[in-house]
Amino acid sequence: MQQETSTSLELVQRLRRGDAGAYQLIVDQWQHRVFNFALRYSNDQYFANEVVQKTFIQVFEKIDQLKDPAKLKSWLYKIASNNCCNEGRLKSRVSFSVLDDQVPQRADFDTPARSYEKAEMKALVEDVLQKIPPEQRQVIIMKEYEGLKFREIAEILGESENTVKSRMYYGLDAMRKILLNNNLSKDIYHE
Repeated sequence: MQQETSTSLELVQRLRRGDAGAYQLIVDQWQHRVFNFALRYSNDQYFANEVVQKTFIQVFEKIDQLKDPAKLKSWLYKIASNNCCNEGRLKSRVSFSVLDDQVPQRADFDTPARSYEKAEMKALVEDVLQKIPPEQRQVIIMKEYEGLKFREIAEILGESENTVKSRMYYGLDAMRKILLNNNLSKDIYHE
């Protein structure tokens, strides 16, 4: 975290001086994470690409508005989060399958049957995630997939930590209810 902060601080300062190389380094460092965040939010690769493009255009255009360069990470997620909300309002939702080559894969030595079960479970969770309200989905993605702390999520969304925790709780509860209503939770709880 300390290395990331000092690097972010340096990159922001360089970008503010007009260093195009610093911009490219920021894009290289964060593009994949912003894409994955937007993809999990929408389950739509086109949507995610749009969010990435808009996010990094705004980073370039508004870098002087970042008050604390050490908070580049929070600022990026806030821009990406706002772009997800805006894109969601602008476009009718068309759901595409998550392309396997866009999601990093780890070496998996499971049996073919177990690999299939994991893929099915992943698809099920992604499907259920799309059925909960966007503000709850955002929090769950930021916490569970992006590994952000409640404090960071609250800062990004401009909400209190208690509000963020409530959204997390209600979102997970809504997902559980969807699974129960579809008689699918029994498989999940037995893992």
